[in-house]
Amino acid sequence: MTTTFANLTAFVLLLTITAYSVAGGVDYGAGIWDMLAGRSPTAERARQLIDHAMAPVWEANNVWLVLAIVICWAGFPMLFQSVFASLYPLFSVALLALILRGAFFAFRHVQSGPRAQRWMGVVFGISSLLAPFFFAAALGAIASGQVAVGAPHVSVWQACFNPASISFGLVSLAATAFIGASFLVGDARRFGQADMVDYFRRRAVISTAVLIVIGTVALAVIGLENRPLLNAMLTGLGTPFAAAAVILTPVVGFLLWRRVFRWYRTLSVVVVGSLVFAWGFGQSPYLLPGQLTITQSAAPLGTEVLLSIVTLAVVVLILPSLALLVYLDQRGELESPQA
Repeated sequence: MTTTFANLTAFVLLLTITAYSVAGGVDYGAGIWDMLAGRSPTAERARQLIDHAMAPVWEANNVWLVLAIVICWAGFPMLFQSVFASLYPLFSVALLALILRGAFFAFRHVQSGPRAQRWMGVVFGISSLLAPFFFAAALGAIASGQVAVGAPHVSVWQACFNPASISFGLVSLAATAFIGASFLVGDARRFGQADMVDYFRRRAVISTAVLIVIGTVALAVIGLENRPLLNAMLTGLGTPFAAAAVILTPVVGFLLWRRVFRWYRTLSVVVVGSLVFAWGFGQSPYLLPGQLTITQSAAPLGTEVLLSIVTLAVVVLILPSLALLVYLDQRGELESPQA
């Protein structure tokens, strides 16, 4: 019974990480393209579209981050202790970037004067790079096997910054740019801005190529750092998800290159979700590769049962609200560039 509830909790934790990677990835990706837009009149139109696309939904994405932290803390206390004791520099930078990003996204809407707005945009854009990089670097550090149970067996900096953590961070940046551009193509089409459709379509195609290259390098790094994890991703439980990411990434790029505006956003969601699932199922049944299994890290049965009940209640309350928010946003009933 304990094993069943522990596995269920681990699966829910993976789902929340995936939800944040997808929803937050769209959000962070928009911020990345905001930073890279430049200063031309076209760039200002792109920023205006990004602002209006993000404004109704960006705060809601952090629900998944909070839920993931609570589930990890309550459901797997040994994992929580080990990860945060070893990787606190990564989480500190990511959370600081998250705070600055939200603050300066709001500040630049109330600042008068181009210079102040430009500096607000710079902080917003840099934070949009740092947050996904360092959150994903924490997952890469776990995948590298450098995070030990209890007290770190290597220096904190060695655990935080190694080839696997850096490669995961770079994959995250490429994936967020990829999914962000894909969704901005849809937003431009929804608002009837043909020039912005082509603007973000080109960037989506470029980010597709970048994601393929960086993803290939990351697989090689995983093979060097943690060969059993690579084998599990390619020939074990993670295989179907890794295959989905490998196959569907160029499909999205091809659809957008050929201006086929069907299924590209759904497939981009599947790509990013598959990347997270390939890692999560590849590590199973370990939470810390080779050291700590799901069952070993699980809280007592009573805690797991109560956590399952609370999580179910949260999902019942939150999912319909988020679904309604996204539905209204996609129908253009919350805000539009002409508002």
